[in-house]
Amino acid sequence: MIQKYELTPRLEMCARFAEGSKLLADVGTDHAYLPINLLMRGKIGFAVAADLRQGPLQSARRHAMEAGCADKIRFELADGLDFPGAVDCDAVVCAGMGGETIAGILERAPWTLSDTKLILQPQSKLDELCLWLCNNGYGIHTASLAAEGERMYVCLEVYGGAAGFLYAEDALAAAQDKLLGAWIESRTRRIERAIEGMLRGSDTAGEAQAARETLLRLSKYAGGKHDNC
Repeated sequence: MIQKYELTPRLEMCARFAEGSKLLADVGTDHAYLPINLLMRGKIGFAVAADLRQGPLQSARRHAMEAGCADKIRFELADGLDFPGAVDCDAVVCAGMGGETIAGILERAPWTLSDTKLILQPQSKLDELCLWLCNNGYGIHTASLAAEGERMYVCLEVYGGAAGFLYAEDALAAAQDKLLGAWIESRTRRIERAIEGMLRGSDTAGEAQAARETLLRLSKYAGGKHDNC
């Protein structure tokens, strides 16, 4: 049965960070493959699978029943962590959503600043999320990369009330992640293409300058410099 719930590389990366949790909240759980896999392998004690949409949540319930672990998962139709008992979760996974969405979820759940492991995998607005975390009392403890198809994904392990790395690149360099060089190269190419598009548009000079500053920062981080929040 476990083969049916094998995780993709990016979710497997999240799962490694989540191991050991007594009560894991999987926000935006979709089909609940992440908590089901962890429960079937005995890596967590209990889980809350939360989703904003009824369809995926019904699918998650069905999968949990098929896997024989429905008694260890609570299903919540909720926006982020806005469900009863969320404060009891010792770890929270937010994966497969934009950085601004993740920041909004945490902003509405200030209890996550205290003794909660946050496992964050933004699909966009990575730098903006990192800055928001620093400015709101969170610190990036470590980070990891996973390759899936032609894309690489970053996962952040974050805690409230503690100093940490400012940007994902710092945490990845400190962790000596083997994919860091390829990831920086990929980001650099993507940003350079974005700058070309900005220069052809109007009223984008500020955005282009910010992108150039990001390129400069990436080049420094590739050389091993680390900034802390």
